[in-house]
Amino acid sequence: MHIILFLIFTAQIHQPAESKVSNQHMLEQINEIRTAGCTCGQQNMPAVSPLSWSRALEHSAKRHAKDMKRHNYFSHYSRDGKSVGDRLDDLGYNWRHIGENIASGQVNFQQVKEDWLSSQSHCEMIMNANMQEMGISQVGHFWVQHFGSLMEH
Repeated sequence: MHIILFLIFTAQIHQPAESKVSNQHMLEQINEIRTAGCTCGQQNMPAVSPLSWSRALEHSAKRHAKDMKRHNYFSHYSRDGKSVGDRLDDLGYNWRHIGENIASGQVNFQQVKEDWLSSQSHCEMIMNANMQEMGISQVGHFWVQHFGSLMEH
């Protein structure tokens, strides 16, 4: 019986709750699309500048994904009605431009990237030339991608 319990416990430990893809890999994949240009729906999108990774945007994305998972909802607005801009204000991110893509149900980054690219509005957000940095987080089956550019001093 102890062996069976140990095997069950071991199996649970090794079941990934989240797919682990490096931030660098996700950034490279998004930048490959941005620097090549693409078609979003029927709209041809020209190449735009690559993004840099933002730990602040990754943190805000993770907080929103955790909240959606914990309270079982799916929305660009938090349960208290806050938008991505409100949530980034709360974290002290001094933004000039911001945006958010969300998704649910994809098991890995490749799937969520393909789904975002097949949606015109999500694809256009990825290709938005005003954005300079991004962060992505997955919590359970929830994915959040935050984009931003900081105010210039």
